Amino acid sequence: MSKRARWVAACAAVLMLGGGYVAYEEFIADDMICCALPPPLYNVPRGPDGEIDIASQSLRPEVLVDHDFSIHVRPGGDADDWRLAESGEAAGVVRARGVKDVDGTRYFRFRAVKTGTAQIVLEEVDGKRTMTYSVEVKEGTQVSGVLGDPEDRYGRPDEDLPPDQVRTIEGDFDGAVTVHPGETFRIANHYDNQPGYTWQIVGPPDESVLTDYLSGVHTTGDAATVRQDWYEFTASGKGTTEVKLFGCYRCTDGIKAETAESKKFSVAKTLTVTVR
Repeated sequence: MSKRARWVAACAAVLMLGGGYVAYEEFIADDMICCALPPPLYNVPRGPDGEIDIASQSLRPEVLVDHDFSIHVRPGGDADDWRLAESGEAAGVVRARGVKDVDGTRYFRFRAVKTGTAQIVLEEVDGKRTMTYSVEVKEGTQVSGVLGDPEDRYGRPDEDLPPDQVRTIEGDFDGAVTVHPGETFRIANHYDNQPGYTWQIVGPPDESVLTDYLSGVHTTGDAATVRQDWYEFTASGKGTTEVKLFGCYRCTDGIKAETAESKKFSVAKTLTVTVR
């Protein structure tokens, strides 16, 4: 068998072992380099060992047969207080491979064994909050429904609020405040940095009383404990209005709780503003 024939045979063997990956040939002078295997996934989050990584916000993620994947809980939710309540192994679609902690993030690790759907449930030991994942295992070379963390609530918060002429009001967003016409003020939404939550204003105020409520959000506090999201408003005229803030738990659009789990654990806050 010639040198070229031997290389072609080797390429065919690797192709069979690689589960359908495309083999490539590259000639350099008289030598041939065979079978470079390109990555099968594009723009998919990866865990600490290169596995497909699924963020807490994902509801119906996809993974590929014979691939490893993980579901992670970031430090803001006391990651070490979460455990695997339902492994999804009953149907033989996935196999649990244990837990790995990296820099405060807890990774629940699995192997996709065959095509099908597996339900995996993580449970908070103390609060009894749950996170349910309907994981679809499929053949192919690409996946969808694997989200990154919905908001960057786990990185470094602002060390200080911007040095401007804005009145800072003590208290929590879920309350009542009184301000004067033309006054710009900020007030915080205080919350435990639990995984799975997306905070968003869903009930805008009467603009004849209050404006500029979407001028930006500044975050302070400890990423692993209590955070404060500071919202800024400008009083435009006398009167009373409400601003509704929704902490949507594991909602794909951040504003509508569709599953029973989302409806149970989502949180709503209302700020009443009187301008006089």
